[in-house]
Amino acid sequence: MKFDIGFISADTHTPDYLMHKYWARKPHNVISECIRKLTPDNGIVLDPFCGSGVTLREGAILGRTCYGYDVNPAAVLITSVLIDPPLKNEFIEIFTSIYNKIYSKYGFLYLTENGKNIKYISHKIITKCSCGEVVKQNEAIKNGKKLLCPKCNSILRYNLESMYDTEIFGVTIENDKKLLVDENELINQKRLSEYTDRDIDYSIYDFKFPANRRILAFDGIRTSSFFTKRNFTILCAFADEIWKIQDEKIRNCSLLLLNASVAQCSRLIAHRNNLSTGGPAWSVPGFWIPQEHLETNPFVHIKARLNKIIKGIDYINMKPRKASATVVMGDSLKLLSETDVKADLIFLDPPYGDSVPYTEFSNIWNSFLKKIPSSDDDISVSDRIDKNESWRKYSQKLDQFMKCFSQHITKNGKLLITFNNNDMKAWKALISALQDNHFVCKSVFYQIPAVISSKAQMSIKSSYISDIYSVFMYEKDTIPSDDLLSLKEYLIYITNAREGVISKTVLDREFIITWLKKNINHNLLEEKDKIINELFIYSKNDNIYLLKKEHIKKVELLKKRVIKQVNRIVNNGSISLLDCYRQVCKECLEFGTLELSEFKLFATDYIDESQQKIVSIKPTLFDL
Repeated sequence: MKFDIGFISADTHTPDYLMHKYWARKPHNVISECIRKLTPDNGIVLDPFCGSGVTLREGAILGRTCYGYDVNPAAVLITSVLIDPPLKNEFIEIFTSIYNKIYSKYGFLYLTENGKNIKYISHKIITKCSCGEVVKQNEAIKNGKKLLCPKCNSILRYNLESMYDTEIFGVTIENDKKLLVDENELINQKRLSEYTDRDIDYSIYDFKFPANRRILAFDGIRTSSFFTKRNFTILCAFADEIWKIQDEKIRNCSLLLLNASVAQCSRLIAHRNNLSTGGPAWSVPGFWIPQEHLETNPFVHIKARLNKIIKGIDYINMKPRKASATVVMGDSLKLLSETDVKADLIFLDPPYGDSVPYTEFSNIWNSFLKKIPSSDDDISVSDRIDKNESWRKYSQKLDQFMKCFSQHITKNGKLLITFNNNDMKAWKALISALQDNHFVCKSVFYQIPAVISSKAQMSIKSSYISDIYSVFMYEKDTIPSDDLLSLKEYLIYITNAREGVISKTVLDREFIITWLKKNINHNLLEEKDKIINELFIYSKNDNIYLLKKEHIKKVELLKKRVIKQVNRIVNNGSISLLDCYRQVCKECLEFGTLELSEFKLFATDYIDESQQKIVSIKPTLFDL
């Protein structure tokens, strides 16, 4: 039995999913369409890694009874508000009173000496050399890209671990882009940035984080490490008041608002180009404190986040759930062992090997929830422990989950997995867990992102990584295939369609998609390099594969199909580059997923780069 999910173009997030910037949130319309197609009316949906709650909310809107679990308190908090928000007016009234109370006490901390409201304070790290010398950045000796100690010539590091202090070099007033550098004001703000309140018990929210070098979490790093004393004071004061709220829904929504603001109020935000380009964002996949970073006025961010929360609640009320949705914090394996629920659809979005240790990253949020889960409860591969042991535990956990799912899925139930990783170890761990527990692939599709960065749109060589969605069913008697011939034939075909040249990105993706579709034995994954080398010659400089001469065949060219479809589309007038790209992708699925870079190269004569639009011209490349 096969299931054709079809091509689903992702939509951008709606206001309900913009209340908090949680990791790797899935496109709501894609999840909704999958649930609709894969489950019966009034069916049951189970999500053991529910994350930001997209599956539970979309399933409940469709009338499916939904159950979700997660070890991450931040994830459970976000999901609980999504599926059961407070009454809007009551929430606004209570939170506004808290905001006014905290502002009346601490608002002076973000006023200049002449009473103007401050939006940002810009800091530079001051480091301390191993010789004991305290060195500002402008005092260090430059040696190429390295900075050296003027006393002992040692290499200096200007990061959080080596930070001795900071110097303030600029103040940004609200509604004024000019950087204020008045010396007296800089001294005043340095004094205020050290502000603490003896009435606050900071230890309630100040947790030690597990050391993990890959994400720059060093031994001894704590919640307070990421904030100036001024900002940690204000955030802790908000948390204290929020935890006094009696109504659980209003308290959860208020905690969500606070959590959605804390990272933006930390030292994680870079001071870029004197704030003339780009907005503040925690954009680096690690606890990286830039040499020049911002101390942002929490009142500005919290007020802006309040408006987003209100819009989110309004949107939730516009599309209310039609069935129950339940979220529980804890180890889903343990929780499932205590229930007899049988699901028509299990949605699995597991950690992608060692891509992102979500729970460790989320500790900056979880600190204000007063709940830091054990990192051992997260199945992500982490540098906290020996890497080989971590990968072994990751594989073992995935196997345990698949075994558990086989006991909690209905006879015709589906397992929907979204996954992506360039590391074959992650794919082998997942595929072996599936096959060893008798799950057979029935459908696969690659999801083109709803949002592609402006840099990727402009660059002709751009590529991006999104998710591969695959549908499985439990079939105890099905045996994985050992036949690699059809896989090789497909790779040859899609490369011939690209005139014998294929990018590594496309080849890697189509290799694993075909492996899943054909249910090829996971033990043969170790032969990937051998299979690729048999068919292709790799050009490392260009990151492309060239099909060997003996495999060159004449087939329909992808370029010709693209131009034909572009002509069809622009007959109705100009269209945005991305909209045209998505429409063309739908018509080219037999060639594998069309990369944006490929599309732009093939359709270059139709692109108006100034407006990023596709316009109608007389085709010259082919006689169509």
